Amino acid sequence: MPLSERGLIFLLVAITTLAPFSIDAYLPAFPQLVADLQTEIAHIQMTLAAFILGFAIGPLVTGPISDAVGRRPVILAGLIGFGVFSLACAIATSAEMLIVLRFCQALAGSASLVAGRALLADVYRGDVLAQKNSTINMGLAIAPMAAPVIGGWLAETWDWRMIFWVMGIATAVAILASFKRMPETLPPENRERLNFSTVFKGYRRVLGNRVAMTYACATAGIMAVFFTYVAATPFLYMQTYGLSVSTFSLLFGAGAILAMMANYLNIALVARMGFRPVLLGQGMLVMGLGVIAFGGGFGLFGRWAIYLPGLLFMPMLHVIGANALTGAMDQFDRSKGIASAMLLAFRFGTGMIAVSVVSAVGGESEIRYGLILFVFAAFSGIAAQLAVRWDKVE
Repeated sequence: MPLSERGLIFLLVAITTLAPFSIDAYLPAFPQLVADLQTEIAHIQMTLAAFILGFAIGPLVTGPISDAVGRRPVILAGLIGFGVFSLACAIATSAEMLIVLRFCQALAGSASLVAGRALLADVYRGDVLAQKNSTINMGLAIAPMAAPVIGGWLAETWDWRMIFWVMGIATAVAILASFKRMPETLPPENRERLNFSTVFKGYRRVLGNRVAMTYACATAGIMAVFFTYVAATPFLYMQTYGLSVSTFSLLFGAGAILAMMANYLNIALVARMGFRPVLLGQGMLVMGLGVIAFGGGFGLFGRWAIYLPGLLFMPMLHVIGANALTGAMDQFDRSKGIASAMLLAFRFGTGMIAVSVVSAVGGESEIRYGLILFVFAAFSGIAAQLAVRWDKVE
């Protein structure tokens, strides 16, 4: 029985929620991981950087494969791998082992994410695609809202390992649902041959598209902002500011609630104005938030100059991501898997750079945290302005 439009969106939300959940669920357990694995803060932050690196590399392989064999088999294979490595993370005995396993977990998880996004672009285009992306992002906002709360509760009730056991069980459910109901949206006549020449030409076509890559810079910049927040705040908020695990989880969850509201608003604004004018305003807003965070790093306006941008960066990640991704994907009629892979790799590659910078210079310092946020927020906002203007011209 074929899925309805609503059923398809719900299933895509289910399979694309797993990776954000795996990122956010173990954040409250960072201090516990440091103690249990007898390691340093920087090593635990590197488990996050390794995950992001896997998400940056994985799509470069799985995107072209999805263009050649279809979306459904890639989604299923990715889910199976993600589930296996989630269970392996639960029995890690050292930080080094966890770093490697998180990298492998991300490699597998990126397959279902890139193929799922390509599947959506097979079916929709333009403002409709932007609205559908926001609808999925609205569902995805539940993950960062629930994940730290669930992860914190699991870590306090059992330990951090239970978080990964739960990930494995949830993935098994997603595999079963996808096997039964996931449709194939790429007909054989639209598939690409899987060889080096075709893949190389596809990536060169994406990299050579000025408009697409500038849209990619907008979404990559806001991803870097968000991962700076994710990597730094567990230590800045809980150790420097003295927040409890539950308070940190609730504050993180509040950002996710705002993300749900922002996606709903984005759907309405795009329907009324189109995604390009909306993205222009969002780019200006994220630059303003970067300025506030920079001032907060130097003690201006009190701690709320740190807390407030943090709360708003999560909704900005969702809405800028939805609109900039739409603008980039609309530049290509074929090879959407390669385009989706390249954009996802660029996005998470920039996120990995952000986490690595935080690990290297120390995100628990307010000044360094505010400066890093400011740089990436400016990068995202300026790219959004240029992308829309060039898109209108070309």
